[in-house]
Amino acid sequence: MRVAGAPVDVRIVTTGGDRLTELESLQEWLADSPELRGRVTPVESPPPPGMLGPVLEALLVALAPGSVATALATALVTWIRHRTGAVRVEVERPDGTRVRLEADRVRVLTEPQLRAELDRLLAALPTGGATVVPAVGSAPDDAPDPDRTRG
Repeated sequence: MRVAGAPVDVRIVTTGGDRLTELESLQEWLADSPELRGRVTPVESPPPPGMLGPVLEALLVALAPGSVATALATALVTWIRHRTGAVRVEVERPDGTRVRLEADRVRVLTEPQLRAELDRLLAALPTGGATVVPAVGSAPDDAPDPDRTRG
């Protein structure tokens, strides 16, 4: 039984291109996001024969109620939009539901299509509540009107 408000881990893998390099790049990108800092955990496997050190297989991101899902969706779309080649990111929920982002497709999206892609990704994430990402620089609907608060 899951406790309401408890974090839920989503698993993220990359395919296409140099999978390991892309996954390491994504790990660094997510770690740079203040909202995601401390929520990203590498999933490693033992090294294959003849290699030293573990091999990065996936990333787990702990989602909690609030804006964490929005931060993850925005970070993933922004990261993959700037990748070259046929890189793909797959996000898997604990129930097995998966959503995939493909660099070749995301890279050419118009602004309205990009917002729709963010909405699609947010709807697939297990927490976060909101499905609409506010425009950059816009205030939330419940923010005080700056003209009304001036005295």
